Amino acid sequence: MNLITIRQPVDELDTVSAPEPKGGGQGMSLIKWILAFLVRRWMLVGAIAGVIASIAFVAQMMQPPKYAASSILMINPGQDRVLSQDQMVTGNDMLPASAIVESHIEVLTSPMMMGRLVDSLGLATPPVGTGTGTATDPLEIAQRRQSVINAVSGAIRVQRLGSSYTVSITSETESPQLSADMANSLAELYLAYQLESRFQTAERANSWLSQRLAELRDDVQRKEEEAERYRASSGLLSTQGVLFTEQQTSEIQGSMLQARADLAEKEAQYRQLQQVIQSGGSVDTIAGVLNSQVIAQLRAREADIARRQADAESRYGELHPTVQNVRAEREDIRNQINAEAQRVAAGMRNEVEIARARVATMQSSLGDVRGQLAGNSDAMVRLRELEREAAAARTVYESFLQRFHEISDQGNIRTTTTQLVSAATIPTRKSSPSLRLALMVSLALGLALGLAVGVLAEALDEGFRTADEVEQKLGVAVLSSVPKLRRKDLASLPESAQHPAGYLVERQMSAFTESLRVARTSIVYGNTNTKNQVVAITSALPNEGKTTVALCLARASALSQQKVLIIDCDLRRRSLKEVLHFEPQDGLLQVLNNEADWRNVVFLDEPSGMHVLPLRESRFIPDDVFGSSEFADLIAELRNHYDLILLDCAPVLAVAETRVITSLADSTVIVARWEKTPVHAIRATLQQLSTTRDNVLGIILNNVDTRVPGYAYHMGSYYEA
Repeated sequence: MNLITIRQPVDELDTVSAPEPKGGGQGMSLIKWILAFLVRRWMLVGAIAGVIASIAFVAQMMQPPKYAASSILMINPGQDRVLSQDQMVTGNDMLPASAIVESHIEVLTSPMMMGRLVDSLGLATPPVGTGTGTATDPLEIAQRRQSVINAVSGAIRVQRLGSSYTVSITSETESPQLSADMANSLAELYLAYQLESRFQTAERANSWLSQRLAELRDDVQRKEEEAERYRASSGLLSTQGVLFTEQQTSEIQGSMLQARADLAEKEAQYRQLQQVIQSGGSVDTIAGVLNSQVIAQLRAREADIARRQADAESRYGELHPTVQNVRAEREDIRNQINAEAQRVAAGMRNEVEIARARVATMQSSLGDVRGQLAGNSDAMVRLRELEREAAAARTVYESFLQRFHEISDQGNIRTTTTQLVSAATIPTRKSSPSLRLALMVSLALGLALGLAVGVLAEALDEGFRTADEVEQKLGVAVLSSVPKLRRKDLASLPESAQHPAGYLVERQMSAFTESLRVARTSIVYGNTNTKNQVVAITSALPNEGKTTVALCLARASALSQQKVLIIDCDLRRRSLKEVLHFEPQDGLLQVLNNEADWRNVVFLDEPSGMHVLPLRESRFIPDDVFGSSEFADLIAELRNHYDLILLDCAPVLAVAETRVITSLADSTVIVARWEKTPVHAIRATLQQLSTTRDNVLGIILNNVDTRVPGYAYHMGSYYEA
């Protein structure tokens, strides 16, 4: 596949506003970069991944076989409470269930449990007959035990099964029997540890509660005795919990209310009687009001006499003596009723006076009691405070006493918050090394390290890979990307043309030739302000291919019907005559020394029609050749005879005189080798050319490998050699 990359100068690029990427533009750029990275570094990544994966796979498969056995525990969170939450906080009750399970796991994997497991199975004791002997140094014994504990910790894995309250204990060793024993022993030891912890917790709680109850009991007694002593000293005696003064006040208030009600009733009856008497009413009208038994009897007799009177009058007439006697008897009864009414009225008056005196007496007694009660108010406040303190102390004491009775025998209950669901069985199949797991781990490790090495190589690579990188890092335009010519591309050419300049002439429809035409177009028409007639071709470092690019660029321009001259300005290499296979009699130095005329020295390249002003072999290299007026005059004269003059200069960082040559040129083109020329070298070259920086037209990327995707635009088979 071949490529052609066309770049505009930076000035022109800055005037064009690139469309902003739509959503996902950065993501697509990242994907493209990753794909390009994988294509560029696939050999390095694949080689590293293959080697690492092979080593890791062999190392895993050479490990001795191990067997895994698992036991399962069920954890019941929130059941480990000795005291209720309103009395004591135990810690676990305030945590979420998941945190409780994780806490159990931490205890299971703690050094304490591992030490108990080692001691239970006797793993720290050397087997009999091994010749190890019995150590007597305590430090040596402790170190051996600790090393065994560390090994056992690495062989045991405790994990939660999903989001449930079940925990699996997995032991993996080289012995199936030992794996099962370790898993089961750890589960049993943990259950025993919980029972022990529960018993110790209950014992500590009982001990603390007993001590606390004694303190509370003494506190209750002290506060109640203090309240009673104060009650007796202040005279605030009471019966059935009520003070005498308060009881007297209540009784007097009740009696006084009753006396007032009785007085009001008697006064109302007496007033009614007086009103009837003053109005001249009949005694008959007040008999019901007086409610007197005597009057009631007299009225009954009067009623009987009235019936007799009516019967006599109807039988004998009004003037009959019998009728007169009955009337006289009736009048006597009425007089008796009036006399009884007067007597009752006098009695009612006496009762009213007595009731008034009684109310006044009770009022006086109530005032005295109230005065005494007001005098005891300060003492009552203090007494109530003492009673409240005693009551609060008794409430706390009774609550602790009740809880003490509830948990007094709790330590003897053989229950735990954890139960064994499934015991470990002796495994019959090895758990490791697993062929599939080893292969997956090896491939993953190899791929990870391969990618890491690839990324590291990418980061350490200081060369240019794309024209965009050049423009982003240096701010200089890329005029063209010249494809790399392989040996098979040159093999089909005549022997005299088996070099890039010959390939350009023989394959004028190739991508290589077209890239040089693109470079020529960028040079000739790249700067609209001035005419690029004299162009200096240079590079940052040697072996960048700048002479080849300059020669090919001259031939491409000559084939485009331009009159072109290329001048060999590299005094140390003199490469043009070697590529074109001729040996000049005179050269540029002889022309500058006025030993020859340039017209007689110029060599005609017959395949393309370009002219070459070479350098002749000479041991003598005069100083400041290109800074002389003769060289400037020669360039000025050549401008009148050629359309394009290319100056093949030495590398900027290697030879100081190149900066003098570039100052005489209309523009300067820097040749950089694809993926080889460091960024800092080009940056240093631009700094060296800072005085003539404005005439740096751009960079030509040379020797670009078109077979590697991700570096340029691919044209497929559009260009065929």
